[in-house]
Amino acid sequence: MDQNPILASYRSRMLYASIWALFIVVQTIGVYLSSNLAFGYSFADATIFSALLALFIIPMWYPVQFNRWERKTWRLNLTAHIVMACVVVFGWLLAGYALCFLIGLGDATYRQFLNSSLWWKAFVGTLFYVVAVLMYYLHVYVGELNKKADNEIRLNKLLKDGELNLLKSQINPHFLFNSLNSVNSLIVRNPEQAQNMLVALSDYLRYAVLSTNRKFSHVAEEMENISRYLSIEQMRFGDRLRYEPDIDPSALNAEIPAMLLQPLFENAIKHGVYESLETVRITATINRDNRYLNIMLSNDYDEDGISPKKGSGTGLQNIRERLRLSYGTSAAMETKAENGLFIVVVNIPLTQGQSI
Repeated sequence: MDQNPILASYRSRMLYASIWALFIVVQTIGVYLSSNLAFGYSFADATIFSALLALFIIPMWYPVQFNRWERKTWRLNLTAHIVMACVVVFGWLLAGYALCFLIGLGDATYRQFLNSSLWWKAFVGTLFYVVAVLMYYLHVYVGELNKKADNEIRLNKLLKDGELNLLKSQINPHFLFNSLNSVNSLIVRNPEQAQNMLVALSDYLRYAVLSTNRKFSHVAEEMENISRYLSIEQMRFGDRLRYEPDIDPSALNAEIPAMLLQPLFENAIKHGVYESLETVRITATINRDNRYLNIMLSNDYDEDGISPKKGSGTGLQNIRERLRLSYGTSAAMETKAENGLFIVVVNIPLTQGQSI
């Protein structure tokens, strides 16, 4: 059961007491001006009945918690509150009248005032009961809304994490199959190169597997794994693949989604080296400014033998989706083909800590 909002914290208790203290002052002035009572009697009457009503309101939270509107029909809830209102108001009046007489306030003038104000006090008590119940129900309703919002946020986060993990897991199986076939062909004619290729492939796959358990990694880690990936491809394609990196050292410590760069290089090799019999140059430029990490990857392609549209396939769509899930609209990605080059530009927002 949720905690009573009045008793939930020191601040709420002090606020509740302050509101009632102010009400006692207002009621004292009202009784003094509208009756023949002395100021002392007016203050005593206001203090006793207000303090008791304040105490009676506090435990009303628990019946409200028990009698949630969504748990029962409105007739049952209304009946329950009418009965409870009668009990609370009657108990409050009985305690108030008894206490007034017990402390010696029972002279004739004050008794006459008590008798004449009985129905007014009953009306005020009923009104406060209704207001208190409505406030409690409002608190319950807001609490339920907040819980639903929190649950929705957690659910969306789980869905987003699941979608991100699925996207990260989409490593091109053709790369793995082709690499193993290359190893198989090298075992006989060049065992040492086959061994080096297996070591690089093993390290690359180990990093890929470990990356499924984390969302972000540093550019330096990503580029180290890209070097493993390119070394494997270099063994396969030899002089047909030429890699020219231009990495700003200040960008190496920036964080990006894990395994984000690999599909960029895979796309460049697939639609550059695979489709050409000539040497294909892949250039990677990574730098940063005060707000963004800027990544640009370009590769040669045969304008007569391949359509630039091929460069915006599954791999790049994978990156677009991951950027959207990780950064919303803050990240940007652009592809273009010009002068025999296919170019991909990615701008990733730096966090506050990264942009220092």
